[in-house]
Amino acid sequence: MQLGPGRRSALTTIFAAALLGTAVAPSAPAATGGAGLGSSSKRATQKAPGPSGPTLAPVPQIPQLAAGIALRRVSRRAASAATLRFISHASGTQQVRIDVVRLADGYSVYSAVRSVPPETTQTVRWTGRASTGVALDGRYEFRLSFGGVAARSTTAAVSPGGAPPAPAPPPPGSASVGAFTFVGAVFPVRGPHTFGEGEARFGAGRAGHIHEGQDVMADCGTPLVAARGGVVTMRARQWAAGNYLVIHDPLTSQDYMYAHLRSPAIVRRGAHVETGQPIGVVGETGDATACHLHFEIWTAPGWYAGGTPIDPLPTLQSWDRFS
Repeated sequence: MQLGPGRRSALTTIFAAALLGTAVAPSAPAATGGAGLGSSSKRATQKAPGPSGPTLAPVPQIPQLAAGIALRRVSRRAASAATLRFISHASGTQQVRIDVVRLADGYSVYSAVRSVPPETTQTVRWTGRASTGVALDGRYEFRLSFGGVAARSTTAAVSPGGAPPAPAPPPPGSASVGAFTFVGAVFPVRGPHTFGEGEARFGAGRAGHIHEGQDVMADCGTPLVAARGGVVTMRARQWAAGNYLVIHDPLTSQDYMYAHLRSPAIVRRGAHVETGQPIGVVGETGDATACHLHFEIWTAPGWYAGGTPIDPLPTLQSWDRFS
């Protein structure tokens, strides 16, 4: 797909629709354009509602504190954000340290200290995103302790797959509040899908350019969500892309482009969206002859702003494992 000024050419995305459980006869005639059907097909779980207020319970080892966590789930197994609420029943104001600890190695990837008056509810929301990077996918837990100094944030540096943080264990005597599985991104198609091959793959030849994204075949009306949170920089309709959307990730400066939506995206230009937030549904608008999502990833500084498109398939496949 090519949408830059003066370079917009027809997108030839002709392929057979493929849904979970649909058999395709080997002798079926190939559609013009030669797009094949991917071998991967998976039923994804619908995104659950955002976190509600957790029930506070006494913290083991620190009975003066009561706490609870709520998760913003993006699948049955994973969440893209966690909210901690706690209250101190101690007499007088206390210094309370909050840590988010990665269970794989016991390192604290986030810490803060608050001056907490008695009987006053405190809220801490952690999305795994900070000015220095994105935390690795995996199991984490909130820990609380009295006193102490907050450790320097050791959130992993931005890189494909993340990077291990510098050692920073939580202080001795800290108590676990609850564990959860964190993912920094999610698969955008929330229903049965297959990965396109041949003409539907990144780099396939087009008239004067190449196919700049990966087609993910799914039934029209299948929900779509933001693979990564960020800011909506483009929401429009174009003859080749149909209804399309571009979300800029201000942390990595990468852009994510979603095309052929059935209707205009339900998030507006300039809006801030969360990872896993609904953005629309699969369609076949524009130059498309079957229902699918055309998905692009652009390097910094972004989509037609000096960046370049990269093959999104490996990234999509890695996100798909938590669907």
